[in-house]
Amino acid sequence: MNKQILDFWVGNFQTEEDFYNFVEEDENYYTNEESDDSYISKFAESQDTVWFDQDLLEYGFEEGIQHFAEYSFAEQWLPVLVNRMNEMNLKFEVNSLIFVSHGQIPQPKSVENDDFSLSYLGGIEFEF
Repeated sequence: MNKQILDFWVGNFQTEEDFYNFVEEDENYYTNEESDDSYISKFAESQDTVWFDQDLLEYGFEEGIQHFAEYSFAEQWLPVLVNRMNEMNLKFEVNSLIFVSHGQIPQPKSVENDDFSLSYLGGIEFEF
């Protein structure tokens, strides 16, 4: 079996629409990519990453962490993720999840502002 690492963020957004506007690819990116202040998504901008392969990204907005059990390889990473969340003692209810192949975001970080909280929980190895 092959092993890979996924980087994980959990967050709290005010609405599902806010979350998807944050994480989904900006339709204007490819027409403006010559611009220095053009990012493939608001998520990429929050991570100081102009572009990464969106095909290696999975994300969702759910009412509770248990609903993420249907996501790719969740049986392997979800228990580890829940343990990390408990260790971090997050100050918000998790309603959003983002994960991407390790290395796509060179310097992953947590981000918080008046509109949302997004905590980077690190990489988790899985087999496929």
